[in-house]
This record gives sequence, C-alpha cells and structure tokens, in this order.
Amino acid sequence: MKYLSANILQDFEFHDAHFKLVLFENNTLTISVQYLNIHKNTEQNPYLTDMEIEVARITFHEFRTKSFEPGRTWKQDANGKSYTDEPQVVFEGKTAEDRLLNELRVGSTVFEFGSLENGNYYFDGAGDEPWFQAQFIFDSVVIEWDEYRKTAWYEDRPFK
Repeated sequence: MKYLSANILQDFEFHDAHFKLVLFENNTLTISVQYLNIHKNTEQNPYLTDMEIEVARITFHEFRTKSFEPGRTWKQDANGKSYTDEPQVVFEGKTAEDRLLNELRVGSTVFEFGSLENGNYYFDGAGDEPWFQAQFIFDSVVIEWDEYRKTAWYEDRPFK
C-alpha cells in the first residue's frame, strides 16, 4: 500500500468509521475501514485539511479482547429522566472475543475510539448490537491505505 502509519492512532479520527473483519488469526486482527479520517499536519497527509481515506486496512498485532459490554434498553420517566431496569452485563475472556468478532463480521460503525487510564483501548459502536463497548489491548498497530477520498465530513461544518 502507498501510505503506512505505525503505532500513531492519534493522527486519525475514528468517529463514524466503519470496521469490517478481514482476518483474526494467531492474535493478529486485520480489519477493513471505511470513512476513516486523518488529521491535517500529519506526515502521511499532504493536504491542508483533514481527509477521509478511501479504504484503510488496520492490523493489530497481539490483539486481545478484554471486555465486551452490550447496550441496555433505556426508558424515560414522566419527569424526562432516563433510566434502565436491565442489569449491566460485561463479558470477558473468550465470550467477549466472540461477541466482538461477531460485531466486526457484520460490520460496526464507530462512535468513539480511544484509550483508558488502565492502558486498555476501547471503541463504542453499533453493528449487530445497537450499541456496545469493546475494550482491548495490542502490542502494535499498522494502518495502511492507498488513496484519499475527500475532505473529512466535519471540515465544512460550523461548530457552535
């Protein structure tokens, strides 16, 4: 591939990116990503604005799923206060891995992607589940792509 970024996730905006499983083998996770944006002023972006990448491939080495939390149904009381009467369920181990891989097989839209103080990475998304959070760790990550698609969707939107 023409462009490559190793271990520099902060150069990218993952909001609204779409993750799709390519391969998970020997703790190496490879996903195809659409709607991934790269920041301006990064080594790999020759443009003056944040840009959307046509299609990226992300490979996580020594990838391990730590937890998977599916969403719960929320209700609103007469005063407009939100609540849920469903218990919080957090899967770990093989069950968490299986659930995350299922979400990646069907394809998942990312709402938020980042790292936590405990060293885990996470992403909030929607796929088969209407909302979930997966936490994971990895030793290294490589993002590769060949071309840019257009200016990032948020570049032309005024924020107030």
